[in-house]
Amino acid sequence: MTGGLAGILKAKDIPFVEHAETASLSTFRIGGSCRYLITPRCEGELIAALDAILGAGLSYLIVGRGSNLLFDDGEMPLAVLRTTQIDAVRRVGEGLFSVDCGASLPRLSRLTCRQGYLDLAFAAGIPGTVGGGVLMNAGAHGGSLSDVVKSVKALHIASGKITTLFNEQLAFSYRNSAFQHDKWLILRAELSLSSHATAVDAEALRRKLLAHRAATQPLDFPSAGSAFRRPADGTPLGKLFEELGLKGLRVGGAAVSRKHAGFIVNEGGATARDVRALVAKIQDITEAKCGFRPQPEIRFASER
Repeated sequence: MTGGLAGILKAKDIPFVEHAETASLSTFRIGGSCRYLITPRCEGELIAALDAILGAGLSYLIVGRGSNLLFDDGEMPLAVLRTTQIDAVRRVGEGLFSVDCGASLPRLSRLTCRQGYLDLAFAAGIPGTVGGGVLMNAGAHGGSLSDVVKSVKALHIASGKITTLFNEQLAFSYRNSAFQHDKWLILRAELSLSSHATAVDAEALRRKLLAHRAATQPLDFPSAGSAFRRPADGTPLGKLFEELGLKGLRVGGAAVSRKHAGFIVNEGGATARDVRALVAKIQDITEAKCGFRPQPEIRFASER
């Protein structure tokens, strides 16, 4: 049944590759391969590609830059729909920006700071896309996308209906949104920015936050960012894991960063199995010593 997908994509002139490697599709640089890698160039191609995948009865995964994603080892029998070519940023009014799902957060931060807005300086070092950022309510330095999202245009996959959802409908909370609790394809977001500064001052803040990130996070190794979600009581897990002596704990090529214990890094040749085993080991140690089991912030491709 899936054999017809390639023909449909070719007929619609939607770019794709069969049996594509997945390690390069995530910041972890880990993974085997997928049945199809589809890279639409516009919103219409994105929707058409998803419709073709659903019609073929094939499992699928929608990804941007894969900044908190772990692909499995070996071949995954699914289609990966990558949004990174759909990346337009349009200024549509005073402080209003319409941004495609595949636009990168660092680029968006840079563009808006250079126009004299401070609101997205926090996103300068978040290596994801707007679509993934909205899904996860990405944030840093005390800011998050929920602070600036006015509305989101999205396709409800089960019904096939495209709708515009406003901020108050999105159930934003810490690293969470309504999009995590149903199947949606985020197409575009409208952002409302209001914190003004000179372009020089906004750019200076952006660079300051980037420098802080470089000084405190293990950017010299591939990772998926913070490995675990902050507990409801706000416990800083990096500090806790350091106190538990977890820095440098490793399984195969995966290790708890020696620079920031909240990160699991790929020190060379790590596999998805290594990462999963290390996640479980950290959970077991924390539960035994502290009485709770930290929940991964890493998203596992096989569970999507």
